[in-house]
Amino acid sequence: MKRLRTLSAAILIAIATTACSISTEELTKQVRASMEQKFTSQGITIKSLVLTKKAGNEYAGVLETQEPNGAFTYTVEVISDGKNMTWQVK
Repeated sequence: MKRLRTLSAAILIAIATTACSISTEELTKQVRASMEQKFTSQGITIKSLVLTKKAGNEYAGVLETQEPNGAFTYTVEVISDGKNMTWQVK
C-alpha cells in the first residue's frame, strides 16, 4: 500500500511539472518576439533563433542577426518556468 501511495505521488508530481512547462518551439517564439521588441529600434533583424533544452528550465541557443554593420551569430541562454522567461545574448 505504501508503494502505491509513493508511486501515485510521483506520478502526480510528474504530471504537475509537465503541465507547467511549455514546448521548446513555443518558448522560442516567445523569446524571439521579446528580442524583436528590443532590437527592432536598433536596426537589428533576427534571421533565426534555435533553442535546445539543457536541463530543467534552462535552454541554450544560437541567434543569427542582420545588423547595420553586417550579419552576426550569437549564443543565447534562456531560463523559463513555463510562465516567465529571461534571455541573455552572449
